[in-house]
Amino acid sequence: MNHILVVEDENWLAMELAWLVQEAGYAVLGPERSVEEARKALGRVKVDLALLDVRLGSEPVFPISEMLEAMGVPFIFVTGNPDLLPAEYSERPLVPKPWQPTALLSLISR
Repeated sequence: MNHILVVEDENWLAMELAWLVQEAGYAVLGPERSVEEARKALGRVKVDLALLDVRLGSEPVFPISEMLEAMGVPFIFVTGNPDLLPAEYSERPLVPKPWQPTALLSLISR
């Protein structure tokens, strides 16, 4: 079973995202609500994919995306603020909030 890290700071959205992923048959790590929490989680468990909100409170998620890149772990941005993505991430998969479950699950399965 694939392990998917969910990094989202808004409680309701984090739980909705985790439930959706879990109901699709994936093991969920998190949801983690900060860069520090996500860093710790990545140190504990191997993940196969990550779903990342771009902004976690007042901090950007990019330290985590950089860690994931270095580890060779794919990730998908799930955000209501796509304009906050730096140019180097323009080719990365992105799912806008509010997400469509079928579109998100289709992207995860790829």
